Amino acid sequence: MPQIRIFNPEHDLALAFGGTNYTPPPMARLLRRDLQMLPYWIAKPQDSILTENVEVDSEWLNTLNRIYNTDIYISPIKDIDKFDKFEPWGWNRFLWHRLQLDGVPAMVLPPEETIKDIRALSHRRISIKIHELFHEYIPSLPDNTPEEIDNLENILCFARRHPNAYVKAPWSSSGKGIYRALDIDALDFIRRCSGILKRQGSVLCEKPLDAITDFAMEFSISTGKTEFIGYSLFNNDTHSSFSGGLLQSTPQLHRKIAETLGNEELLYDVKMAALKILDTLIAPHYNGYAGIDMMIYRDSANKTQINPCIELNLRTTMGVVSSIIGNKLLAEDSTGLFQTEFHKSVITRSYINSLENHNKLRISDNGKIISGVQMLTPLYPGSQYCAYIKVSSSR
Repeated sequence: MPQIRIFNPEHDLALAFGGTNYTPPPMARLLRRDLQMLPYWIAKPQDSILTENVEVDSEWLNTLNRIYNTDIYISPIKDIDKFDKFEPWGWNRFLWHRLQLDGVPAMVLPPEETIKDIRALSHRRISIKIHELFHEYIPSLPDNTPEEIDNLENILCFARRHPNAYVKAPWSSSGKGIYRALDIDALDFIRRCSGILKRQGSVLCEKPLDAITDFAMEFSISTGKTEFIGYSLFNNDTHSSFSGGLLQSTPQLHRKIAETLGNEELLYDVKMAALKILDTLIAPHYNGYAGIDMMIYRDSANKTQINPCIELNLRTTMGVVSSIIGNKLLAEDSTGLFQTEFHKSVITRSYINSLENHNKLRISDNGKIISGVQMLTPLYPGSQYCAYIKVSSSR
């Protein structure tokens, strides 16, 4: 049945707030507006995408439907009540309530209890249980289980035992609410920890690791069953926010990650354990995309190890988008970069034209990208965010 897809990147912030009367900050609203057509790349035939700009998006979408032989539509907010199936970036009480205010009957939305379950399962303490189950299935894994701490004194004790430890808010947006305990006596660090404790009741503390590679396993959960859909191998900026990632097929990324780890059997075991864990903990309560962020690192003996759970994301992620594009649209001998950019000033049409003209798009007869730049969203008046893929070929 056709459904409407909604890009709501303020999802994590709304989860942290927890209520319905939430106002996303200006940057979150800007990101939502500028990249609102991003769900096109994961949409299914006859899906619609919620848009605030019908004229620009119609022209852009018609071009993509022709190039990639897709059958995707757009829908303005005034027609939202015509749908009875919704696929947002992530479910939270703010969106759930807002859709009802826009005329969507509650009966076609997930039950309120499900929305509450998603928030509870999105609390970072879920990673503790995930680590416990990973060690049950793979006892040889080193123990990097986080600790949940509910008072400042014990946070500082943890940070003294583990210099440069990470302190994380239970709910936070990508790159936000994550602090490095570089100077535990600094007033700023103490204020940040105290603020999280006051607002959310606890923090998650993690030992620092000598990271080699950050990657994620991406999954789709539906009617109680979890399916592996691929990997994402990504870069984070200095604030731990997504800035880009490698674009390849799942077999290509598997080989690259396995080579870095130096143990393909262990990577397979981690994937199979992750499927079981999600089936047990998450699938009875949630339908949608999920990603488990992982890390390959060097231990104190300079041996390569894997941390199977940095965090769980119960929402669509940029990694999900890049994984699907890599599998669905890349030509066999091609590889690329998935890139998101923020510009302090308004992005000009000349900038986009230059990007595209210097990297002419080449499409195979069967609709696969051989090389060049493909913008992932259209350019609007006032746009400051953009997303694109830049593909090269070994041919």
